[in-house]
Amino acid sequence: MQKILKKIKIVLINFIIIMLILIALLVIYCFIQLNIFNKEYINLFGFSIFQIETGSMSKTIEIDDFIIVKLGNDVNENDIVTYKKENDFITHRIIKIDNNSIITKGDNNNQEDEPIKKENIIGKVVFIFHDIRVWKAVFTDIKVIIPVVITFILLIVLLSYKEKIGEKDV
Repeated sequence: MQKILKKIKIVLINFIIIMLILIALLVIYCFIQLNIFNKEYINLFGFSIFQIETGSMSKTIEIDDFIIVKLGNDVNENDIVTYKKENDFITHRIIKIDNNSIITKGDNNNQEDEPIKKENIIGKVVFIFHDIRVWKAVFTDIKVIIPVVITFILLIVLLSYKEKIGEKDV
């Protein structure tokens, strides 16, 4: 039984370490795309992520929600898309497609947007993360990050320390 628990601990620690390494590599990759290659948005395996800053899509997408966008301009009427207009990224619903001209409108807006071209579309919204505001506030607060990191380090030290003591006793 003790051998099984020991193996489970080792697998769990290895899994956590691998996940942390993957997250760190993902953050570095995103940082390089945005800051070194001066990309306007991240391209991660054909997807990108955006944060909503206005209430124009309220009831469907709220302020501070995050959306995952599948990059490309293969879209249909009623799709929610993100497109670039001047220096802004706008996420609205397509209400009409006429050849290369696309008309969008925010679900919470009273009037249609100016027509855009298909080339302006970044991609189609495929997933919405609602209520991220609270988690973002918690995990970007230094008062939370430091105790979480310290707890994680102490957990790893404790687990490895117990393993070494157990090995000496045998």
